[in-house]
Amino acid sequence: MSPYESSLLQAIPEPALVARSNRIEAFNSAASVLFSGLAQGAPVPECLLCTPPAAALVLAGGQTWHMSAAPLDGSVLYLLHVARHEAASLPQLDGVMRSLRQQLAHLMLSTQLLGRSLPEEGDCAARLAGMNRSLCRLLRLTERLDLLRNMEADTFTFLPVTLDLAGLCREVTAAVEGLLDELDLSIRFESPLSTLLVSGDSTLLEKLLLELIANAAGAAKPESCLTLSLARRDNRALLTLSGDHSLDRGGSLVRMLAGDPPLDHIPSAGEGAGLGLALAQQVVALHNGTLMMERQNGIRVTVALPLCPSNAPLSVRTPRADYAGGFAPALIELSDLLPDRAFAYLDVE
Repeated sequence: MSPYESSLLQAIPEPALVARSNRIEAFNSAASVLFSGLAQGAPVPECLLCTPPAAALVLAGGQTWHMSAAPLDGSVLYLLHVARHEAASLPQLDGVMRSLRQQLAHLMLSTQLLGRSLPEEGDCAARLAGMNRSLCRLLRLTERLDLLRNMEADTFTFLPVTLDLAGLCREVTAAVEGLLDELDLSIRFESPLSTLLVSGDSTLLEKLLLELIANAAGAAKPESCLTLSLARRDNRALLTLSGDHSLDRGGSLVRMLAGDPPLDHIPSAGEGAGLGLALAQQVVALHNGTLMMERQNGIRVTVALPLCPSNAPLSVRTPRADYAGGFAPALIELSDLLPDRAFAYLDVE
């Protein structure tokens, strides 16, 4: 190489070398650090051997590198740069979620059409109930992934409205009562308040309540009663969920509320995907609230949300797009706990 070319090679910050007939002609200091024993006339490191033009992912010095090999006046120029293992981009995740929802829609339609052609008793009905249960689990996981992706990417549009939290609590309690019967559990709502106005998103707050109820139900002994209570303290609404015979199985709950779990933590069988409580924290944070967990004869969870100003106007709920195919939100959120029979004879469209 000419002196100019050699100085240009030395100016490249990452490993670079030039070879002819698989013999090294020149290299920079970064290459000499990465490959020991480099010298003019020495063979090209084996991991770089290729027929240019070429690109490759190579392992050298205990690290992964992107390598490109390009012709250069009868020689070959090898350039390497560190392979950075970056997370999937937002457009890639958008494509994944869109494809996942498309496949779920096809699966739901096929299941509904199949259900209309099968007898309502016997093995066919039991198998259809199992399919519905799996669909609800997939819907639950997909919805959580989509919400968390949007929230963490700051693409979620949060438009709170004035809503009656007491009324929402009554609706959610009524929706889960029959389902908890399948688990030999009961639930009651206690509050001296007929109404309590907060500023929030009714869909997200419903998901929050159902998530807390699902966690409490999963840690409850048979014949237990869960209590959802609502009170007012100063300028905040206090939501409390507790059980009278709760098992203290809150290892994952404690870890989620205490901070981020270890990056290498893999949820064990029966623990779920670990997204529910992460979503609960995000929902509470969006509403400028707090989430507290206490151990008192089991696990008791309290959510504090700011109240609306006394002169705040009531708002009309604007429903979001429904991808659940007619499955009730309570059924989806409790699908990890409920037996197959709870999903039999569903009338969904």
